[in-house]
Amino acid sequence: MYKNLCDLHSHSDCSFDGTLPAREMCRRAEALGLKYYALTDHCECDQYDGAPEFGGRKYRDAVRRAWTEMETLQAEFPGIRFLKGIEIGQPIQAPDAAEDALSGRGYDIVIGSVHGTRGKPDFYHLAKALKTEDEKNAALARYFEDLMDTIAWGKFDTLAHITYPLRYGYPAGSHPTFDRFQKELDAVLTALIESGKALEFNTSRLLKTDGPVLPDREVYSRYYALGGRRVTLGADAHGANGIAKGVPEAMDLLREIGFTEYTVFIGREPHSVPLA
Repeated sequence: MYKNLCDLHSHSDCSFDGTLPAREMCRRAEALGLKYYALTDHCECDQYDGAPEFGGRKYRDAVRRAWTEMETLQAEFPGIRFLKGIEIGQPIQAPDAAEDALSGRGYDIVIGSVHGTRGKPDFYHLAKALKTEDEKNAALARYFEDLMDTIAWGKFDTLAHITYPLRYGYPAGSHPTFDRFQKELDAVLTALIESGKALEFNTSRLLKTDGPVLPDREVYSRYYALGGRRVTLGADAHGANGIAKGVPEAMDLLREIGFTEYTVFIGREPHSVPLA
């Protein structure tokens, strides 16, 4: 059992798809004995002033609510190192919204995400419309372009769930890959390394058997081979049962690849933690 377990990516009911109040999420993290725990509620920048998936509510308001709740919680859970975070989705599509979400709030960790490319819906919805391999490849090409632009934007600490588009539109048990996009993948990983950003190991699909098998080993092995060492760990939990799920297994895989540490961000500064 690892003594330095963490979860640096989770959502409370301040997110449109979160099910529990922030306090209950922290209570569960403390009960699990996590060393570090971050709440990182959604901010979909392209829907900042009204989100259909959020019942028409504004992420502008949700960001402020989440921040207020996190500030009140920090002193309540001395058993864990509680980190205040945010997941910034599609920042290059609405940079003014991203700037507003980040301004005046002293986050510990900012997660950068691309859930959907410019002019297209979230891959969760888009996958249903992608019927052919050519259509899927075109969507992946757009995805890597947006990842590169997000890294160039740069106002985040760790890049989330790089395999996100492969979660959807592929049958359970299949093994989708980025093989046809090795050049583009290498460019993204190299840009992360050169910019000092971290790459998240998102563990939310690691133990699932009702979806495709994602190429985690391939991606993180390549990242390591290119010189990448900054990896954050997050289960992307949207309720208590998901907190830290798959994190020990991810730590096992990272150690097999050669990693000896993972990264946490405190006050936006990276700190190394032994994989032990």
